[in-house]
Amino acid sequence: VSLRRWRKDGADLARAAEALTALARRRAVRLRFLPFHTPSDAEASKEVMERLGSLGGGSSVELAAPGDDPQRMLLEVGRCDLLFGMRLHALIYAANQEVPMLGLSYDPKIDQFLHRLGLEPVGTTERLDPEAFADQAVALLEGGEAWRERHRGAIRTLKAEAVRPAQQIVRLLR
Repeated sequence: VSLRRWRKDGADLARAAEALTALARRRAVRLRFLPFHTPSDAEASKEVMERLGSLGGGSSVELAAPGDDPQRMLLEVGRCDLLFGMRLHALIYAANQEVPMLGLSYDPKIDQFLHRLGLEPVGTTERLDPEAFADQAVALLEGGEAWRERHRGAIRTLKAEAVRPAQQIVRLLR
């Protein structure tokens, strides 16, 4: 889970907590919060974790160490079966590691990135249906390999496009 504070009233974080609670009611999950930008993401994560309380049913909640090291965060994301994220970098890392994802939109850049993968946001900071979120999350947790097969081509295309600027610079320097 990679969240950030967007709305001053915290309603977006409350909606995220409701969605995660709906998921935990359906199946046991290990919710690991990955704060990409410190200290703000760690504070947002702790707020959602407090709203979750004790989930029971075999589910657990934990906070990873702050994400100041990009390589460490890439490894953390790679360990996930599913990433629920608002942070663009978290979604990019998930794509890089072929981790199924559910993006929560707060900015057009999130929508644009998801669209490049053939995905839609699971919700926005203004609207997130907990049951629809839980439906999609369970489907991805049970069908991760099918998701990877479906999106592998788009991920390869994005990776190839990401190296082009560096290749162009090398050509210009030669």
